[in-house]
Amino acid sequence: MTTPEKYRAVVFDLDGTLYNNKGLPMKLILGDLANMFVLSAERKARKLIMGQDFQNAENVYAALFAKMAEVKKSLTPEKARRWYEEKYMPLQVSVLHMYFEARPLAIELLEALKERGLKRILYSDYGHATEKLQALGIDPSLFDCIVSAPELGGLKPSSESIKRLMERCSLDAATTLYVGDREDTDGDSARSAGMDFLNIKVPQDSWDNLLKSFL
Repeated sequence: MTTPEKYRAVVFDLDGTLYNNKGLPMKLILGDLANMFVLSAERKARKLIMGQDFQNAENVYAALFAKMAEVKKSLTPEKARRWYEEKYMPLQVSVLHMYFEARPLAIELLEALKERGLKRILYSDYGHATEKLQALGIDPSLFDCIVSAPELGGLKPSSESIKRLMERCSLDAATTLYVGDREDTDGDSARSAGMDFLNIKVPQDSWDNLLKSFL
């Protein structure tokens, strides 16, 4: 990360970035044991379509549920959709509410960025981002834009999706910092758009350094 004075906006990933998601997969499995193999199919299907451009959210989800049905033969796309919308996404929100909280000083960081006049953007690979923020105790109004990758037409690191994010939120790549926790999704998204990228997990003190830069 270069000097903080360079930036006019910060894009944040959600899962693993604004909170430590260690242990989340197991808690999701335990929260819906009857469908543990459906959850496995979702994760495999997600990897198969990541980075592709489908133009809009409906096409993204149609592709995801079709791939889930290919991975788990007893599934149909319709059953996959019902599970995802009625069980999986609500489960994510409830698990965050019960077991997780925002990273230390994450709220203070967002408030400081707001006070400095920097745009704050949340860019998540999943839906229900507003509900998940609330479950973590983070006020969604601390963000200027809350956007999911599917609604932009493709899961991270879709280069078309990040371009659409920049257009929707009026971002200039040269003055935007992307903060995430994965090189293959967040990092590649940032680099494809020409943004600086900060991986909070490498090195281990990256989150602390980010706080020191802006607080």
